[in-house]
This record gives sequence, C-alpha cells and structure tokens, in this order.
Amino acid sequence: MSRRTSRGRCWNLSRDPSRSRCRWTSRKTRRRASRRTSRRTSRSANRSENKSRDSGKVWRSSQIDVFPILPSSTAESCRSSYLPIEASPLPIAPATKSTLRPVNDLPAECLEAHFALGELCYIRNTNPIDVLWTWVNGSDVLLEEAKQVAQNDYDPEDPYRPVRSLTQARLYREHDELRHSMRSVLANFRAYTARFHLLTADFPIPTVYAEKHNITSPERWRLGQVPQWLDLQKETNTGGWRSGNVELTVLHHAEIFRPYNGTNFNSLAIESQLSHVDDISEYFIYMNDDLFMMNPMSPVSFYTPAYGIVLNLQSNLLVRPQRLTGRNQGEWRSLGESNYLLSTRFGARHRPYVAHEAKTASRALLHEMAEMWPDSFARTATHRFRETEEGDGDVNAMFMHSHFVVERAREALLWAWVVARIGQEDDAWSEAEAQRAWEEIGGVWGENDLLVKSGYRDTLDKDKVQQTLKASGYKAQSLTTYVFSSLDGYPYAGLGITGQPEWPSFTTDKDEGRLPRCRVTFNECFVVESWEGDSNRASEVFKNIAFRKSKCGDCIIMALVQASGRLGLSAFLPDPQRILPAVFGSLAATDSVPHLPLVEDWQVGNFSLRAVIPRTHDVTAREWSLQLMQRYRYVIGRWHSSAKLSVQLMLFNVFPFAGDTPSMFERVSSPRNAASVLKKVERARSNIGLLCINDDVARANQDAEVTRVLKLWLDTRWKRSAAWERR
Repeated sequence: MSRRTSRGRCWNLSRDPSRSRCRWTSRKTRRRASRRTSRRTSRSANRSENKSRDSGKVWRSSQIDVFPILPSSTAESCRSSYLPIEASPLPIAPATKSTLRPVNDLPAECLEAHFALGELCYIRNTNPIDVLWTWVNGSDVLLEEAKQVAQNDYDPEDPYRPVRSLTQARLYREHDELRHSMRSVLANFRAYTARFHLLTADFPIPTVYAEKHNITSPERWRLGQVPQWLDLQKETNTGGWRSGNVELTVLHHAEIFRPYNGTNFNSLAIESQLSHVDDISEYFIYMNDDLFMMNPMSPVSFYTPAYGIVLNLQSNLLVRPQRLTGRNQGEWRSLGESNYLLSTRFGARHRPYVAHEAKTASRALLHEMAEMWPDSFARTATHRFRETEEGDGDVNAMFMHSHFVVERAREALLWAWVVARIGQEDDAWSEAEAQRAWEEIGGVWGENDLLVKSGYRDTLDKDKVQQTLKASGYKAQSLTTYVFSSLDGYPYAGLGITGQPEWPSFTTDKDEGRLPRCRVTFNECFVVESWEGDSNRASEVFKNIAFRKSKCGDCIIMALVQASGRLGLSAFLPDPQRILPAVFGSLAATDSVPHLPLVEDWQVGNFSLRAVIPRTHDVTAREWSLQLMQRYRYVIGRWHSSAKLSVQLMLFNVFPFAGDTPSMFERVSSPRNAASVLKKVERARSNIGLLCINDDVARANQDAEVTRVLKLWLDTRWKRSAAWERR
C-alpha cells in the first residue's frame, strides 16, 4: 500500500464537460443525533444561523457553478467538487487533555478464564469493522494553490521547509484508485463492514468567491474536497451516502486536526490525528487509496474479539532506536523518530518494520498514544509537508500503534508480577520479595545465574484456533495463520539488532530443543544500583527489569510463561485474595480506565501501587490487572501456504507479510512497466489478499499513458459501481 496518504491520484479521463466542472456543494445540515457528537450537532445548528447571515442562497444551493469566478484555463482543468464546512478560525488550538477511552471487547466475567487459564472467549455477531481511507485529489486547482502558498510561507533557513523536487508530484497524483479501492472492499469485505469513512483536505474560500456572494465571515468556512465521482445529489438525511448496507461519510482535516494551521499535505500529520475521528468503530481498518482487496477477506485478518488486533510486522527488518537527522526522504526519518520515542518510554531496542498493507487500529489506543506524547503529536500536525530539508522526524502513528500495543502488553505483564503480585502494598521490596521473585522464575536462592528454557504452548494450536474462529462465526482463511499471541509473552525478545527470519513459535510441531531460551542474572536484574534508584522499592525493581535492563524483563517473561503451563498467564497474576483497601482522603480518580503512567520517559514515571491504582474504594489487585491486560491483546500472523504455492508467489513478487494473506507490492514507473506489472498481478491474482500499486512515474510526459493502462485494468477488474457513484 502507499506510504503517502495526503495525496490522491485519481485519473479522470473524461472530457465530458458535465463531469469536468468544478462545483461547490453545500453539505446538508441534517445529522442523526445518535451518530454524531455534540460538536457536530452544534455545528449544524450554527450553520443554519449563518446561512441567513452569509447570503443564504449560496449555502442552500445544492450545486454552485464556479466557472464564472475562475480563469477559463483553470476552470477547464479543474475536476473537483466541494462541501462547505464550518470551522473555527485558524489557527485551531491543540486538543486538551482528556480521559482515556475504555476497551471492553471481552466480557468482564471472561477475563479470569482468558488470562489465567488461556480459555478463549468469543462473541458471535460482533459489531462491523469500519474502513477509513485518507485521500486528496492532487489535480485540484485549490490544492495546488494552497500548496504553493504553504511552500512560500517557509523561511529559506527553516529546517522544515519542503524539499523542492520533481518526485514530490507523485505524492499527490490521483489515478482513480480510490473509487476502485472502495469497490474492491465492497466486493470482498462487505459482509463484515457497515461504514466507510473518507478523510480528505479542505481549503480557504477564495476571496473572489466570498466577495461575489457577500460572505461576510469567510474565515468561518472552508471548502472540503470530495471525489469528483461522488454523486452529491444522493446524500442521505444523515449526511452520508449509501451503497446497499454500507454508508460512506466524508470528513475533512479541519474537522479533526488539533492543532490545525491550514491545508495539510503531510500524510504523517494526517495519520497523527486519526484519534480525533468521531463515530467510528472501536477497531477499524486503515487503507490508502492505492490498496486493493483482491479476494474475499474476513475479520480473521484484521481483528477478532477472541484474539485481538492482528499485527502486520516483519521480523527480519528492524528500525533502529535512534533519530535520523538531515535530509532523509521517505518514511525512515519518521520511523527513527517514532522508535526513539518508543525507546525513551519502553526501553531502547530495535523494533520490527510494519508491513505496507491495510492496518487495523484501535481508536482508544490511538487516543492513548496522543495522551502519552501530546507535544510530539501536536508538533507533527503542524508540519504541512512530509519531505523536508532538515528537522526532526514526524511521528509515524501507524508504526507506533503496532508497537504501542506490544509494549503496553509487555509492561502490563511485568508490572502485574513485580508490583501487584510480589511487591508490598507500600511499594516495599525486601529480601523476602527478592527471594520469592527469583524462585518463581525457577532460580535457586543463593545462585546468581539461571538458564530459562521455554516450553510448548497450546495457545495457537491449529485445531484450537480453527474451532475458536468457527465458534466466533468466522471462516478460517487457509492463507492466514497466527504465529504469536500476546497470551504467549513477548515476541521481540530474540530479534536483536538484525532480526530473525521467523517469529518465536511454541507449537508442538517444533523441535523442543530449538525452542527459545535465555539467561537471567540476579545481580543484574533484581539489584538496583544506588545511583539509579532505590532497590528497596518494588516499582524501582520493575523499572530496572522492564526498561533499564530490558533483556532481564524479556527473559523473566519467558520464564513466567513457562511456569504458567501450556495455556494462560497465571504465574503473572496477583493473588485473588489481595485486596488493596481504600485510602482515606484519596481524591476521586479523574480517569477510571486501568492504565499505567502516561509519561514520555519511563525514568520519571511513578509505577507504585498507590500511584497507579485509585484507592477511593477497595480494589482487587488481580481484577485491576486483568482489566489492564485485556486492553492490549494482539496476535502476529504469517501467511501460510504449500511449498509449491510459496515458490509460485515468490516468482510474482508476492510477499508473505506478517498478519495477513499474501500481499503484493508493485511500483509503476512507465507505461511499459505498468503493463508488465498488471500481467504479473493477473497471474498471481487468485492467491493475493492485498495489492498495492505504488506511483513511481518520474516523467510527466508518461503520466497520461500510465493512467490509460491502469484505468483500463481497474475498470476491468472492478466493474461494479457503488450506488454513491455518478452514473
């Protein structure tokens, strides 16, 4: 899939004047109260008032022709439609701190059996999974004008000034992929979704237009871009469009960016604001417009209540924990910045690359990330271009999201064991606690070294997984296999700095002698040096093994997973009888969602029981820990096929990216190359789950012919129009 979400590349070859005219179309003010936030309800009400003040005939008109106010050359080339949206005058301030959103995808009565015994809970008839696209029409005259204005606003010495390069054009080209990407999802995922969301750009109202129509407060309105092929006359009373059981809604940057300084061209900035998208399913699929579903797919590849989020990670390609400086085009500067932030919070390590395919995201965890790194996310939102001359990298929200889930799960396991299970209520850690901890992981008191050997686990037994998915109402996909579960510990322990060809696996088809093993040293792991912290505090011992000496934490997790048996994580959990009594005079918690500190640097976090768990009433340490752990459940997947099929797909450049069915990533650079790529796709088509066709055309004079080749193939592959498309 594309790495660039702030551009669209729709290639509209029509020369029909009726389909090539720029129109501004009012967004209808009717909103279904139960499907919109109070902010939107207020916005709609205010809009009605402003219609009368700002020349009502303008905003009531269903379509307004803008040819009379644009130069003829501009009007002839413009193929865009717009929806007027009300927005606060720029700049819009950053979001204020807010309470965390709950994650309740497992029934409360199921948590004990799930984590202690490894019993898989499932819910039939779960909520549909929404799909979100980000897109812009790069051919839009207003987008080009806004881009030029934004580029000129930068000082020549500003490190965040955009790179002046002809290759930048590929970031914004539009080849009609979005329409066919949506068609592909309708064809292959319709049964599991009910809503599509499109997030796109908006622009200031041109002065000539405001003057012509006597708009007295144009700063309060912006023009939101919509796809030229979207039939605006088919908008429903709820403010969206429908195609059968699926509803399409269109959002614009001004509606979600906090802060917002104007039209943004940076895909990383856009992704950093996804936590502000309201009225979207708790778990949703994030797509780019050049990504297509090639065959029927199900939630098994994205998210199920039984197993959690499916992560798309590559164990053999790692990102260093250092920032990259200078001009580093592409995504690697953002990956370095993001892993630097992750390492400062969770301990330094090389972390796996997140595969380029559809990504599953949790709205609650995106919000939690923004609460943990508010300055970094807000700063990224102000960077209007992705490729800049210098400056620190932006946060890569989708890369961070995958690792945030994994690291929060690891942190929860170690905290539950060290602080909630073994440490004293007042955070004291004496020799008795140290001895208990050492012996629980298999050590002999008085000895300093321990060799830990992992054992077989049944969490991802093939028959067990298939039975669970079937009971959940899903058909097991033969090309999707789960290879690691958060119920089996921590997956990054053996990756080192170069990675591994495979994820650790504990199924019985593996040679027991080749299962992972590690070594723990008592003095290194359980003794905190005086200049580093207080070794008599459980929370300081936790920080030592979890972050400062991260290999200690990795190996301890392996030991405790082994101690838990073949299923579950019982060895980590506090005693069911451990009650933390209410503390007199404690203030009511402002955030009732169980979580560990939202600090950017682990060294300044207070992880003691009293600091972490609100004590306005008696709390069961075990129940609180279970609620914490269920927030961060995941599986890592791997493509599964026969050896013969593996060879065939490798010949076609079909990569078995983790977490999904086979994905094919192809770059198109010329008309001849485009034809060759599409032939390759057709030969491998029946075995592909996801396809990405990336625009790498460097010569402008080849663009039209590449468009023709791609358009012909797209129209042939997905012929069936959605009901919301213009006829």
